[in-house]
Amino acid sequence: MEDQEIKVENDSRQEKLEKIREDPVLFTQVALGLTPFHYQEKLLRDDSKRLCACMGRQSGKTTTIAIKAIHFAFCNAGVTVLITAPSRRQSIIMFSKIAGFVFRTVLTKSIVRATQTTIQLSNGSEIIALPCSQHLLRGYTAHMLIVDEAAFISEEVVTNILYPMLATTNGSLILLSTPWGKNHFFYRAFVDPDFSVHRVKSSECPLISEKFLKKQKELMTTETYRMEYEAEFVEAATSYFPQDLIRSCIDPELELERDLETLGPQEGDFYAGCDLGKLQDYSVFAVTQKTQDHVTLVFLREFPLETPYSSVIGFIVQANEKFCFRRILIDKSGVGEVVTEEIKAQGLTNAEGKPFTVQSKAEMLAHLRVKMEQGTFKMPYNHRLCHQINEQRYEYTKSGQLRFWHPLNSHDDQLWSLALACYASKQEEPREVLARAW
Repeated sequence: MEDQEIKVENDSRQEKLEKIREDPVLFTQVALGLTPFHYQEKLLRDDSKRLCACMGRQSGKTTTIAIKAIHFAFCNAGVTVLITAPSRRQSIIMFSKIAGFVFRTVLTKSIVRATQTTIQLSNGSEIIALPCSQHLLRGYTAHMLIVDEAAFISEEVVTNILYPMLATTNGSLILLSTPWGKNHFFYRAFVDPDFSVHRVKSSECPLISEKFLKKQKELMTTETYRMEYEAEFVEAATSYFPQDLIRSCIDPELELERDLETLGPQEGDFYAGCDLGKLQDYSVFAVTQKTQDHVTLVFLREFPLETPYSSVIGFIVQANEKFCFRRILIDKSGVGEVVTEEIKAQGLTNAEGKPFTVQSKAEMLAHLRVKMEQGTFKMPYNHRLCHQINEQRYEYTKSGQLRFWHPLNSHDDQLWSLALACYASKQEEPREVLARAW
């Protein structure tokens, strides 16, 4: 009788474990102690081989897909879950979420090896996070491929590297992102009947209040809000830098440096740009590196509002010690001339003030756009910078000149610091020698 009771108990336990394996929502509740929202349940239970999650900010898309990855790896032996994104930092965000869930629950007992980018399990499965670089991804095979911020990844990488990873495994492809441009595979997946599409507005998340969304709408342009919080594919017709052009400049192998203290002396030809602000606008300092005709953004620092100009000056002096700038261009409008002179007084003879006029602004942005179109400008993935570049509007004046502006509730400080740093690297064009007939 006792043996029969033990057998019934074991059978019951086995039955429960089988249900947990089969149902990712039940797995989430039992193994992780979380209760998903209704749209998260739908996404977790979707076992489609091709899945597109177009979701607003703070709606829980990273958390949901992280749980989906954990469930798949723990409940299937010998599989590889590969997470990739436009930058290493972005891929680590989801990986860190996964590690956080695993290490604080009973699942940690199944880990046999863990690094900053890999978790190996006792059932032979592994979870790996890598930037979406052809160099780093080539040769991998995946049973589940998760592409975070998919709208910012080049089409070439998707075609040549990502899809072939699933060829021999009949694996699952999960694309997740906020919208960015229609001339791209993420949008085509969004409208493709072969993909199971999940579109979730931020307002559907019970944790996000109407008051919060109203405030965000006041702080953003209409187009940015619709993309970021309503998961809509939109773009202003008067944007000077189209979304597709910006995406083409993102190099997944680059990482944007922000901490000057950890940097040692840098080798190469470096140029800097500083756009000054204080109360309503930010002071931003950008650094580019020039190699032959190619220019790369390598450093970007946005100072908090109300940062004293003396602190900005001190930072530039310190940065010059690390980078040995060939040229520094500083926004000369407003207090810019005084700041420039103070920087020169600190011994930085490579610093120059750049007046911001209708003509000079057109020259700087045109130079940046030409570099982008020629494929000779590259930058790391940075969500805020991408939006600032895209939000820059243009129109023609009566005299035929280009006039630039940014919409209400938006900033362009990062863009102008980048434009200054890029323009600083421009070689002086030789003056035309006009032949005179005497």
